[in-house]
Amino acid sequence: MFENKVLKSEAYMKVQNVMGTYSFMLTAGKYEDICGLFTKSEPDVRTEMNWGVYDGYEGILRCYANYHKHEISGPGVMAVHALSTPVIEIADDLKTAKAVWVSPGLITGGMFSKDKVVKAHWAWMKYGCDFISEGGDWKIWHLHVFGMFMTPFDKSWVEIGDAHEMEPFPPEYAPDRPPTYSWVYSPERTAEYMPEPPKPYSTFEPSTAF
Repeated sequence: MFENKVLKSEAYMKVQNVMGTYSFMLTAGKYEDICGLFTKSEPDVRTEMNWGVYDGYEGILRCYANYHKHEISGPGVMAVHALSTPVIEIADDLKTAKAVWVSPGLITGGMFSKDKVVKAHWAWMKYGCDFISEGGDWKIWHLHVFGMFMTPFDKSWVEIGDAHEMEPFPPEYAPDRPPTYSWVYSPERTAEYMPEPPKPYSTFEPSTAF
């Protein structure tokens, strides 16, 4: 029992470091390196953005090494997605982990504006993630971005709950399917308990995957 608690504590720190590394790489535009944080051994590895789901490791590459690398990079671009309020649970069998974070942040650039002019936005979101242990190294298995709001820095999110101006994606950037969940702030909407923080668990249950 004591050894299991020690191993869980070590795993907790490793999972936190993986996601922290993701955040730092995202800000630095090291998108190809981000792909290396995801597992290659699980066929259902995926990342879900506000605009859709990227399935399989090929989807991970399309999302980060293609779309992010070419569209969310360059002069004037800065994406900061900080991590706060972590709730991390390591499975009793030490094979997987589940975690959530609230992510206050900002987006600077023209990637989400039709005129492509560099603009500054506040961008808040939440992360829900599953992790898998591979020989003692922890990898991202499922990463789900839950949007909250993106608004110009000089505008209240009450005025503009979501300032994304997304145009259709060309095939080389397109997600494999629509998002499974979509919510952004508006004065008419009620906040939802999503993602729900994980509870202690014994072994991974696919129905609870993020």
